Amino acid sequence: MKKFTFISALLLFVLQGCTSSREKSILKNDILSDCNKAIQNAIVVDHISAPVGARRYYYASVAAYEALVPFYPSQKTLAGQLHGLKAIPAVDTSKGYCLDLVALAAHTYVSKIVVYKEDSINSFRTRMLSWYESKLPSSTFKNSISWGDSVGAHIAKWSKSDSFGYFRGRDFYLAKDANGFWQPTPSEYKQAVEPMWGHIRTASVPLKPNQGSSVYGIAYDADKLGSIKTIKVPKTICYTPDSIAKNQGLHSPWMHYSLAEPFSSNKNSRFYSLCKEVYDVVNRKDSNELRIAKYWDDNPNTTVHYGHATINILKVSPAGHWLGMFSIVAQQKKYSLIESAEGMAILSSAIHDAFVSCWKVKYETEYVRPVTAIRNLIDSSWTPPIETPGFPEFPSGHSVVSSAAATVLTHFFGEYEFTDSSEKEFGLGTRTFKNFRAASNEACASRLYGGIHFIDAIEKGKILGNAVGDWIVGHLVTKK
Repeated sequence: MKKFTFISALLLFVLQGCTSSREKSILKNDILSDCNKAIQNAIVVDHISAPVGARRYYYASVAAYEALVPFYPSQKTLAGQLHGLKAIPAVDTSKGYCLDLVALAAHTYVSKIVVYKEDSINSFRTRMLSWYESKLPSSTFKNSISWGDSVGAHIAKWSKSDSFGYFRGRDFYLAKDANGFWQPTPSEYKQAVEPMWGHIRTASVPLKPNQGSSVYGIAYDADKLGSIKTIKVPKTICYTPDSIAKNQGLHSPWMHYSLAEPFSSNKNSRFYSLCKEVYDVVNRKDSNELRIAKYWDDNPNTTVHYGHATINILKVSPAGHWLGMFSIVAQQKKYSLIESAEGMAILSSAIHDAFVSCWKVKYETEYVRPVTAIRNLIDSSWTPPIETPGFPEFPSGHSVVSSAAATVLTHFFGEYEFTDSSEKEFGLGTRTFKNFRAASNEACASRLYGGIHFIDAIEKGKILGNAVGDWIVGHLVTKK
């Protein structure tokens, strides 16, 4: 009897072990937040620009989401929706998988390829794989890594077709020596940052015809900026302000720069008043406004000088900041793994497209920065309280990106009060916001407080960003 009981117990144990090897388990529900932190650390080390940083989050986030989709019947793949993304090869879902390990493998496979110094990603991946290996059956561990890596390889191959590699080393920009045009700014006088970024493939926002896209373009009714229309234009027509406005009575999200104020040295001109506004806001030295400017600086390329020493200041990038806010709220709302993966994929797509759209406009307008205009017209020794980024002024990148991000986050979370602690590790404390739009509006205003943007660039940037966010929310479908 005892022998029978022992054999029965042993058989039950073996059967349970076999069953567990076929289960779909989850050990760390918020693993993707850790993955994004690894990318953030690599961005800080690499000292890359904000648009490049956003591209990293985008491809890695899409990889994690696509790796999970086959295990969730209600989820819809982004293949065929994101520009150029083909269907992911099928997976045998009857095997055992740890789904968060699947997401980790896919995410880190891509991120170690898109960063420059992959050591930080490899170190994170190795550490996490060791942790998972100690807790999972061998077959589950191997299945999860194999599938995640295969999806990562698929996404990595797709990422190489977005023109990023082509423009590396071909992005020389010669600034125009004329009033009203962008010039390298003090104190670094850096060369133009990513002048060809407007030609990088977007995630979903339609590309211009001369970028090999379809003939469909996103457009906004000039009188009803809240409603999106899709118009069809001949392939011979480029998306220029005149052709769109004249032929369609509409404004494409790319085209909100048509109202940039012309340069004028006349003290009675509106341009002069815009300069005076920035000058006066900075000179009043409001402590709260200065704190806001520094909190939202999010410039991973900031440098300061002490004598002959040049020191790089460690800061989060805009994409990392907004994805960090997503993680904070997702954890508070107890989002599932797939909900987090879905949200990060959509949010990172919006941020990537916001940067591409914004940079396209920036290098078509080549608009002067406040520090250049103010030193020319008002005060030759004036300096803004935060470093002026090395690219044209119009529109405000923070305004475009933050508005797009707030649109997506509001879509996912609704009106939700939260405390942002994304900047805490960088010594900037926390800030509490009534909702995501309030956070976005403060981020936009911070560029005026910091003396690096005119109000027009901020307000028009909001419109462009909202347009991008609305397009992403309306056109990327993740539920069947």
